[in-house]
Amino acid sequence: MARTSLTAPIGELVVTTTALGVWRIDVDPTAILAGEDDASPAARMHLDDALEQLRAYLDGSTRPFTVALDRSARRGFRGVVLDTLEGVGRGELITYGDLAARAGRPGAARAVGTAMATNPIPIIVPCHRVVRRGGDLGRYGPGPAAKRWLLELEGSI
Repeated sequence: MARTSLTAPIGELVVTTTALGVWRIDVDPTAILAGEDDASPAARMHLDDALEQLRAYLDGSTRPFTVALDRSARRGFRGVVLDTLEGVGRGELITYGDLAARAGRPGAARAVGTAMATNPIPIIVPCHRVVRRGGDLGRYGPGPAAKRWLLELEGSI
């Protein structure tokens, strides 16, 4: 694994990659940064790509993310939801219920909420684009101000 931090307007991002791609993005200044010494060349390459693309995004670039993702931990319906979420484009908002329907389980909005709360790769896998029915922004791990900032950056609100 390769791991480093990136200062962002929504907080300190700790980006972790494996040889397969981005594995985690933690918006938490207390996330552990140990483990960079055992990184493979592929993990370091993915980390460099992720940092470059995240910086561009945070600076307002509309270019879609193309960095490789490590999806190896995705399982069951949660995995299906995260896979489906990757298709929600910049500037698009979707409700928990609509995402559940797209993922093949209409009526599973609460399960979608759980998947959003445990999304290991926020921003790139855009859980901030999922809102409550009626337009309320809903919850977001780094806080409502961070969600609002990301949606404003994308021109969604």
